[in-house]
Amino acid sequence: MISGLFDSATPYNGQKYSHLKKECVSQGRLFEDPEFPPNSKSLFYSQRAPSYIQWKRPGDIVADPKFFDEGASADDFSQGSLGNCWFVAACSCIAEDKKLLKKIVPDMEEQEWSKDNKYAGIFHFRFWQLGEWVDVVIDDYLPVDNSGNLVYVQSKAKNEFWSALLEKAYAKLFGDYESLKGGQAKDAMVDMTGGVGEGFELADVCKSDEDKNKLFKILKKSKEHHSLISASIRATSQHDMEAKMSCGLVKGHAYSVTAVKNIRLGKGLMSYFNREKIHMMRCRNPWGGTEWKGAWSDGSVEWQQVSSSEKKDMGLTFDEDGDFWMTYEDFLCYFTSMDICHMLNTSFISLSKSYREGKALGEWKRGKCGGCSNYPSFLQNPQYKFDVDDAEVEVMISLEQWDGRINRDKGRDNETIGFCVMKTDRNRKYRMHDTLEKVQTTSYSNSRNQFVRLTLTEGRYCIIPTTFEPNVQCKFLLRVYGNSDPSLKELYLDEPPPPDSGIFGIGGKKPKVAATQITVIRAEGLEVQDRDGFSDPYVVIFCEKKKERTRIIKNNINPEWNERMTFYHRKPHEDIDVEIWNYNKIRDELLGAFVIPMSDRTRYSSAHHIQKFDLFGKGKESSMKKPGCLWLKILHTKDMDKI
Repeated sequence: MISGLFDSATPYNGQKYSHLKKECVSQGRLFEDPEFPPNSKSLFYSQRAPSYIQWKRPGDIVADPKFFDEGASADDFSQGSLGNCWFVAACSCIAEDKKLLKKIVPDMEEQEWSKDNKYAGIFHFRFWQLGEWVDVVIDDYLPVDNSGNLVYVQSKAKNEFWSALLEKAYAKLFGDYESLKGGQAKDAMVDMTGGVGEGFELADVCKSDEDKNKLFKILKKSKEHHSLISASIRATSQHDMEAKMSCGLVKGHAYSVTAVKNIRLGKGLMSYFNREKIHMMRCRNPWGGTEWKGAWSDGSVEWQQVSSSEKKDMGLTFDEDGDFWMTYEDFLCYFTSMDICHMLNTSFISLSKSYREGKALGEWKRGKCGGCSNYPSFLQNPQYKFDVDDAEVEVMISLEQWDGRINRDKGRDNETIGFCVMKTDRNRKYRMHDTLEKVQTTSYSNSRNQFVRLTLTEGRYCIIPTTFEPNVQCKFLLRVYGNSDPSLKELYLDEPPPPDSGIFGIGGKKPKVAATQITVIRAEGLEVQDRDGFSDPYVVIFCEKKKERTRIIKNNINPEWNERMTFYHRKPHEDIDVEIWNYNKIRDELLGAFVIPMSDRTRYSSAHHIQKFDLFGKGKESSMKKPGCLWLKILHTKDMDKI
């Protein structure tokens, strides 16, 4: 058995594999699944099944059925008559990775046909569904044609059935086989790994040579981390779907990308001294034999430029198996879109690059689903804050909705979703009621997943996941990845809760009756403290024993922060202290200070008031003028809905 996380997979529809198999063995019968019976309803939701389709168990199809024949490989997945190349391409990516395979095929040895395993016509597989692993039980009745051949996915070895059984379990998850028609490879890859899906149009991300090189590095690094990659060529019409091009590629068809490499050119000693390398991609067609016919195709003259040792390292073969190499340039010339399932290392103890993950399971609810920013109800959507602790870092954000294909029989599908990332207060703890600087707004689509990479500076940010239109009911999973813990948390409350009066009804605190919002805009003409002729300033604000600070800006005496902080008051008449410091490794130095007089707070109450403050010393030197000034924007209010 697989230990750890996957032992706790939830039985789908309450069907527990071990209990059902034990029951069948004790009664001497083969399992027949009442939740997914061998009939037309398990095949189609919109049409009647063709009369030639029958259901047979593997033992009635071949004399010696096997779960695996010489292990799992990409050859085990050849697409049948169902338009689910997206699923087949994903399976091909996973088949040869033993670690990933164990996630979806538990009890591998026990599921093999043998007397010792007490075959009972029952099998099970595991899939990741919105943050949870579910265990799907099936019987082994499979759809076949008049000749007794499998109608859908089949292995190159006619007596191997694990791929056909896996497809059946996936079809059960979504109601029927027809629901697997059409999809995105990244969704299937995520369902079988729990990874993070990213999809993009190549024309949008490869507008320059710099873009192309950046993408190649991402793809190469992704493969090194055992991520899964698929690619396809857009079909411009229904007639174009799965149409074969003169170059051997097929439109509207999902290919798995099995390798991304820099290939060294030259033979013998020249290959060691030759610095010329070429970017290469290895792809696989789920159909099998149909391959690329251009440069660097199987047996082409271009391979004469590569040494035998280099070919061996590449595992190069020229079999008619659907595998082929092509240059990265040709790949970009023909393929139009790509899907990546990132396998991100989140282990705290690791020698390789690791990420810190923040995740939250949420739900859009009717009445609390505000729609996109076109609607005034936008801020009624769920809100999540996360932190960036580094000066500048890449952050990856993924929004995954509940897969709507299970509702296709009801005429529904995925919702149109997206999300907005905006800068928020450094100390934001409650829901936002106004919008600050928008860092990124995704496009809206009915794709199951939305993904972005952002380079962010130190600070606190707010993610607002939304449907395009308001009043939609749907579950979602939000995940954030960065170098440090993003501390992802949902903002539930609109304002500080009323004070607790205590268990015994005594000693309650005075409620917070007002709030002051302070935006640190910029400073001018600060005192030079460092030998390089600059300073490394940051601002600290003190309000009712609360202390908040901005990020440090290196080498600047005229820094711009544009960072906001919100303070909730019990004593709104108390003054607010502001200090500017110069950061040093050993001891920070004061650059100046001043007081915001709250006795005159009414001047800040009508609107955001922008004011310049001169800098002074502190303590005994509080009357001493210091170089420079600080610009602040201030709003003081008793209306918590304004902030």
